[in-house]
Amino acid sequence: MEKRKDFYLILGVPRDASTAAIKRAYRRLAKKLHPDTGARDAAEAFQDLQTAYETLADAERRERYDEGLIQSERNRWEPLAFSFLGGASGLKRPTQPGNLSGEILLSVREAAAGGVLPLDVPLTTTCPTCEGTGGYVFDCDRCGGEGQVQRRLPVPLRLPPGVRDGTVFQVTLDAPSAASILLTIHIRRT
Repeated sequence: MEKRKDFYLILGVPRDASTAAIKRAYRRLAKKLHPDTGARDAAEAFQDLQTAYETLADAERRERYDEGLIQSERNRWEPLAFSFLGGASGLKRPTQPGNLSGEILLSVREAAAGGVLPLDVPLTTTCPTCEGTGGYVFDCDRCGGEGQVQRRLPVPLRLPPGVRDGTVFQVTLDAPSAASILLTIHIRRT
């Protein structure tokens, strides 16, 4: 499967760039990459630039492209998300209560590219069926009388391109059982 080209990266603009900013970036790069300038590999680079501009300058095409880009990033990171959070044992409690910590292992290429990493954070929460009591006369069927259940909270983590080894991200969680998660990036050199 061919990797989808990042048109925002080709134009050198952020994903929330306005149409005017996209047009300015295109004009600036078109002067530099035009095949008539005689630069090596200019024809292919200019073709990519034109495709990127035509896609991002049209609102409807840009929306479709963004949806596809998000889906391809999700598919790319999915195996990594499962290897990172293979279970609750993959997360450790740090010294500050109410927080979780974990580590993310990236290849050099993944660290250079950046992107959105969809994490699936395991949390222990109060059982909604028995409201944490475990059951009055009989054990609650949902939590087995424990009063707590495990659930997974999806959390997207935006990694900037060129993220460095040892970088720590703090992601705020929308869960009463954990205020935030501290994630340390490690880059696999092989």
